[in-house]
Amino acid sequence: MAQMRSDSMATVCDEPAPHLPNDWILCVHPQGWIYFYNTKCKIVIDADLRDADVCRKATDLCLSGLVDLAEGTEMHVQFLDHFSGNDNRVEIEPAPLCLLVNHTQCVASYVSGLPDAKSIGPNPLDPNKLNRLRRMYWNYLWNHPAHAPLPERAMKDATDALTWFYTDNLISGRRSIVPFSKKECEELTEVLKGFSFPQSDGSVAKIVFLSWLLREVCSFRDAQQYGQLTRRDGRNLHLARHDTRPVVRKPGQFILPLLGIIMNILFFGIPWAYLAHIEDTTKFKGRLEYMQNNWECYINRLVREYSHFLLISTVLLSATVSFLAIEDINQVARVGATISAFASLGSIIVGVFSIWKHQINTTTGGSFTYMHNARQKFLGHHGHAMLLSLPAVLLIWAITTFTLAMVAYTLQGITDLDVYDLKSSWIVVCSFIVVLVCVFLALHTLTTLWSTRRQSPGIWRTLQMWWSRPEFKASKNADAMA
Repeated sequence: MAQMRSDSMATVCDEPAPHLPNDWILCVHPQGWIYFYNTKCKIVIDADLRDADVCRKATDLCLSGLVDLAEGTEMHVQFLDHFSGNDNRVEIEPAPLCLLVNHTQCVASYVSGLPDAKSIGPNPLDPNKLNRLRRMYWNYLWNHPAHAPLPERAMKDATDALTWFYTDNLISGRRSIVPFSKKECEELTEVLKGFSFPQSDGSVAKIVFLSWLLREVCSFRDAQQYGQLTRRDGRNLHLARHDTRPVVRKPGQFILPLLGIIMNILFFGIPWAYLAHIEDTTKFKGRLEYMQNNWECYINRLVREYSHFLLISTVLLSATVSFLAIEDINQVARVGATISAFASLGSIIVGVFSIWKHQINTTTGGSFTYMHNARQKFLGHHGHAMLLSLPAVLLIWAITTFTLAMVAYTLQGITDLDVYDLKSSWIVVCSFIVVLVCVFLALHTLTTLWSTRRQSPGIWRTLQMWWSRPEFKASKNADAMA
């Protein structure tokens, strides 16, 4: 292993610290904690060597017949607390498992006791085992960076991993499952470029950064079964993970048709749009940040739509109250206007409460709780979509009943009116019919405008096709000749 580094930030104490035995040095992590390294025995411990009992145990450990470790190899020994025999005193003893670290091959593995470590190293034909041993090594170096130099392969491995992650983000887009996004890869690459300057040589922070980065790379590869699957198996695994959907509680076989009738008739088909929005939001597409972005878009869309519904409902409620103030309206018009007022109030109440609850729960944890509870309700996503559509549905019912109330008010006493008033009333009724037809045509066009389903031919087109059939023409010619 390379010689000990003299650090200007005092992360390594070259001179023996007070109350420490010979050959032991005190090392400081950039985050502030300390550990101890024996330059002769090549042992690292995290326990406080300034304690007399720990110092005695560590000294005995070095004198207990430990063989010389191979060049570039060291041992990390943990000290654990345990209760002694009869007096239940807490004593500290070396752990039965020690971490054997090889800086030359950048691998580490747990061993029992203190054996000869010259043969440490994974089988080069087993990339999965090699990846796991390297993950343990980078995790060790992340916690103990102050006494050892940076391995030569660290910069190359980190650059290679970030290059692939960036490439996968370009190829897969939002479906990418690599641990860093495209923007994060660009930021990390800029940091790596800064480490290429001479002033960063010997930096402990550089070792910590690269150790953390390579540990995350190894963890991701281990989760992806790195070096175990063929191309076909890996593609099938990726598709299976991508197509996996959360288990959603659906209504029963007999309830679902009834629920469809209610959603299509009483709710005007509006819940289907919210149902598609919910399922698209709860779908995992590769990275957690995309789930958070989908959740924020989901909330913004609901808040925007409910704000529009609130404005219309408020205006309609004001108009309905003014309409009810008329003294000579008939009972049908009064009932319709009253129902319209109640529906407008319901739309306002549900909309305001929904905006408030959705806006104060924008965290990732809140989104997962929301999605889980929505899936586990009795009616599942269908029932939740019906609840989300209530402001719009109630607003439509308020507009419908207010329209009926206006028509009833127009037609009241139509038989008792003179000829001019009668003509005026029928003009109003005809205008209402024309507007109603235009509204239905516009609604039908806007409903089917984004639909890709093949439309069936109309009645007139069907008659033309039937009239132009060869069999029908032949029968007509035969009748003419007869």
